Amino acid sequence: MREFVRGNFWRDFPGPLFMLAPMEDVTDTAFRELVLRMSKTGSLHVLFTEFASTDGICHERGRDSAVQRLVVSSGERKWLQQKNVKLVAQIWGSRPEKFAEALKYIAGHFQFDGIDINMGCPVRKIVAQGGCSALIDNEPLAREIIHAVREASNLPVSVKTRLGVKEVDTERWMGFLLGQPVDAIILHGRTQKQMSDGLADWGEIGKAARLRDQIAPHIRLVGNGDVGSLDEAWQKTSDYGLDGVM
Repeated sequence: MREFVRGNFWRDFPGPLFMLAPMEDVTDTAFRELVLRMSKTGSLHVLFTEFASTDGICHERGRDSAVQRLVVSSGERKWLQQKNVKLVAQIWGSRPEKFAEALKYIAGHFQFDGIDINMGCPVRKIVAQGGCSALIDNEPLAREIIHAVREASNLPVSVKTRLGVKEVDTERWMGFLLGQPVDAIILHGRTQKQMSDGLADWGEIGKAARLRDQIAPHIRLVGNGDVGSLDEAWQKTSDYGLDGVM
């Protein structure tokens, strides 16, 4: 049985972190390996799996399908090690006990450098189940899930989320998250209602960075949305006081 990788790359990495966004039906192991092969050493630091359902991982019949999103090929593993890129498993759900159970399964079958809780997917059928961006308006459940993940895993924990559900709610939502035991927050500059429409609001991401500086400077803050190049990513880390860009 393989154990989780020790260490906390969020805390230990000295400079801005640049990473590839997780995308359903896109960022599987073959795609990630292709990106690794093409990337310049030192310009890519973190990759994420597709999001995997905690309910699916815990379901005897649904498990095979769910864990396909967590598969890492030997070819990808080689390139991860060669280029010193970290790999984070992203999971989603709405029941804290299933997060804990799913993490026990993941610990025994996979090797990752971190766990990311999806609190940002805007797809309506997912939100209707109370998961992902629905958690933005459910602080008690979000807190339970974060603590369940923290207690069940010795890996660093991040949350990927959005500015709000129907309206921008940066101060309330980020104020809450910054009080939780997380190592990093990845903030997409749109609300759930926007889906992928309109432009990402980097002004609000910058506001979140200033809140972070006041409330929890130890938590890494990463911005996400409409970034078209590495040069633009570098500029945004500087302009908005961020620890990285997705």
